[in-house]
Amino acid sequence: VVIERAGDVIPHVVTVNLDKRTGRERRFPPPTSCPVCGSHVVREEGEVAYRCVGLNCEAQVLEKIYHYASRRAMDIEHLGGKNVELLYNQKLIRHFVDLYRLKKEQLLELPRYAEKSAQNLIDAIEKSKKTTLSRFLYALGIQHAGEFAAKQLAKNFKTLEELYHVKPEQIMEIKQMGEKLAESISGFFSEKENLHALDTLRKLGVVISNPDYEVGTKKERGPLDGLTIVVTGTLSRPRQEIEETIERLGGHAAGSVSKKTSYVLAGEEAGSKLEKAQQLGVKIITEDEFNKMAKKS
Repeated sequence: VVIERAGDVIPHVVTVNLDKRTGRERRFPPPTSCPVCGSHVVREEGEVAYRCVGLNCEAQVLEKIYHYASRRAMDIEHLGGKNVELLYNQKLIRHFVDLYRLKKEQLLELPRYAEKSAQNLIDAIEKSKKTTLSRFLYALGIQHAGEFAAKQLAKNFKTLEELYHVKPEQIMEIKQMGEKLAESISGFFSEKENLHALDTLRKLGVVISNPDYEVGTKKERGPLDGLTIVVTGTLSRPRQEIEETIERLGGHAAGSVSKKTSYVLAGEEAGSKLEKAQQLGVKIITEDEFNKMAKKS
């Protein structure tokens, strides 16, 4: 097959080279049950993925905790995969909510933890209690809702509670939020069990600020208002930091180049995105030019 990077990293199959087939290929049978919990699996129309429908599937629980603690979500240091599995197997956590109930004394009883490592994890969990709405929404792992969707929600809803029982049509009023995403978000915030978990997190000390809401409601203040910018190549700052600056100043940091792209910010060793920008006639800017644009008032 011929593949390309869709967005930023996701492999997308462009074509299949049938000439390479030998006749010995076999059709791969999709699974009918989850290999972890044995529950039935389903495939939604128009999607490639098969998903387990088991509500208590151990694999899903662990992955949700991994995601919640990940760097671009709640950014809980010292909570890697092996530590999550250990805490889960020792029945200290069954949900990411349980992370905020952990005690240092409990950790010291486990084989991987000594005084310093236990205190480091407790401190990291405590630090994560102060977060932003966009990070928190991304951390929840709502199906179809990635970082961009989380950021858009934060721009349009001032508090987490405003999303409780939100209707799909309210979500679809937001630019670039489609029906499937709207249904998923609405479904999540309509589930009594989910809302109970969110309220529990607040009671356990999680404090959520929303600096993005001001940008969303007062866009005239943003020097990058209305601009769609794609970042590519090696720059003086991490790409994530630059993309956060774009969003903070009113723009949209896109993952792929299209005719609607305003600018491509290209650094050293820029690849396919730069080439596509040149093909489409999209204006290419340097990091110095971007910095000057960002400083305009």
